[in-house]
Amino acid sequence: MTPAPRRTQAGKPKSSPSRPQAYPEVAIGTFIMGKKGELLLVKSYKWPGLYAVPGGHVELGESISQTAQREALEETGLKVRYRHAINIQQAIYPKNFFKKRHFIFIDVMCDAITEEVRLDGDELQQYLWIRPRSALRLRLNTYTRKAINDIISGKKLNI
Repeated sequence: MTPAPRRTQAGKPKSSPSRPQAYPEVAIGTFIMGKKGELLLVKSYKWPGLYAVPGGHVELGESISQTAQREALEETGLKVRYRHAINIQQAIYPKNFFKKRHFIFIDVMCDAITEEVRLDGDELQQYLWIRPRSALRLRLNTYTRKAINDIISGKKLNI
């Protein structure tokens, strides 16, 4: 018998540490641009010592833009407006992630409608607003660095 998934305080299932991953997980990386042209970067225990962006898994029946908006609100308290997709990246067992996982990341650009950050207190521990070029001087996870370079170069995907 398969154990029931563990639940977060919000009642959402968490993956079981004893159950191996059966398929790659599709996750949205939400790059949030503030009104001053700065990106929101966050620190999470999931990427120890590295900056990343808010984001998470696409839920059944949810569009990419809906996922970005939901994850931004849940993790940072920010309301955002979806702008466009930046890129698609595959992360096969990334060495700096806190557990062995295979992801398909769809990175998207959003504009902050509100800018008062209220971290969820669960996944995210710190944040900062920073210009994209300045962000490249920080310790970033590989996928965040690639997406920021794509933002600077003006890359957009039509999905």
